[in-house]
Amino acid sequence: MEGNQEVYEINLIDLMFYCLKKWRWIVICMVFFAIAVGVYKYHATITDNQAKKEELLQRSKQSVAEHAEGETAGKAESEPIVLENPVPSAVSFAVVGMIGGACLVCLIFCMRYVMSGKLQSERDFQGKFGMPLLGIVRKKDTKKKIFGFVDRWIRRLEEGPYAKIPRKEQIKIAAVNIQNAIHKNQDEKIRRVMLAGTIAGDDVSEICEQLAEEIEDVTFSPYRQIVFHAAALKKLEYYEGILFIEKKGESYEKLIRQEKKLANDRRIKVLGMILC
Repeated sequence: MEGNQEVYEINLIDLMFYCLKKWRWIVICMVFFAIAVGVYKYHATITDNQAKKEELLQRSKQSVAEHAEGETAGKAESEPIVLENPVPSAVSFAVVGMIGGACLVCLIFCMRYVMSGKLQSERDFQGKFGMPLLGIVRKKDTKKKIFGFVDRWIRRLEEGPYAKIPRKEQIKIAAVNIQNAIHKNQDEKIRRVMLAGTIAGDDVSEICEQLAEEIEDVTFSPYRQIVFHAAALKKLEYYEGILFIEKKGESYEKLIRQEKKLANDRRIKVLGMILC
């Protein structure tokens, strides 16, 4: 049943925003196809006009020869040859190529979205993975990009009011949710929590450090990859709880389910996940 969910439960809104975030590639492909198709049509029209001119010249020579021989009487007039302007036809084909390029690259991105097996959406997270989503931390803007205001506009359109919350405040909100998950059941004494996931530790080091500062009554481990390292998996036995930190668009759903199963098999309390 889970396999069917992975394949068929695709949210069209998330798919649309996934393609919108690739707008630079879409624009590049649109320009490339427009130029390629427009140039092709321009040269094809010039070649066709040249052939028509040669045909017209042959007709003129044939008409002069027939007139000299007195055989023009009774002959039907041939259809006139019209030369096509290469510029308008090239422009019209360029527009078609631009639309076709956009459709093609969007189709490729849609196939990538569906077939990648990566975590692309946080919708129905509890039902999909059987654990709560304790927080969403927006990716840190490490460098300024050309037309970065377009990226910010798409992000605000996707996230709504949540996009206005600063990154540090988002981490604090996640910390409050983690505290609630730790102390939710008074019978379970959770003093040591392992931070784990399937992505590189450098990508989430800031989140791990701030969580340790915000939650002082719990000891957090360094970020570990229990799916990939046996030593990290062995150390899981020394903790009462585990918190997963994964990255949207990079972490694989299959590996997320696998690491959750590893924790459940060892009867370690799964607190939930932070998505960044």
